[in-house]
Amino acid sequence: MHALQEIRFLLRPGGSLIEIHPVPEGPLIEVRRHGRVLFATPTRSTLDEDELCAEEALAESVRGRLFGIEGSAEFDFLTYASSVAELRDFMAKESAHKEGPEDEAEEAAKAEVYSRVEQTWHAVGEGAEVARRERARIARLRPLWDRRERRSTNES
Repeated sequence: MHALQEIRFLLRPGGSLIEIHPVPEGPLIEVRRHGRVLFATPTRSTLDEDELCAEEALAESVRGRLFGIEGSAEFDFLTYASSVAELRDFMAKESAHKEGPEDEAEEAAKAEVYSRVEQTWHAVGEGAEVARRERARIARLRPLWDRRERRSTNES
């Protein structure tokens, strides 16, 4: 929320903010062949707290009349890999910034997911692809009051 408040002061008069963040439903790993999804499974059993916070901050900025949403849409962001191992390595690097190690239950659940994906990928055979599908939301936000008005109000 603090970042959204500060961004208002950086925008030019009449400017807008393009905001993109993952939808808090969590990504799926898919096995595909010739464009058809043959198998899909969630990558985790819990929702990501950062995604939930982004969703709530955006909602709060609209409720508090900091920004108005001029338009929004959802889209799928797909990351393809040549093997399950390659996708697993990519995802491990992507989440390397997260604080603290995973607990044993979380690691076991991930291992089970990757095992099921690997079995399916091999069973499909030639032409099989593995991908991560993540749902994302994009919105154009317009400040609802002039930034100079805000600064003069704060200075008085």
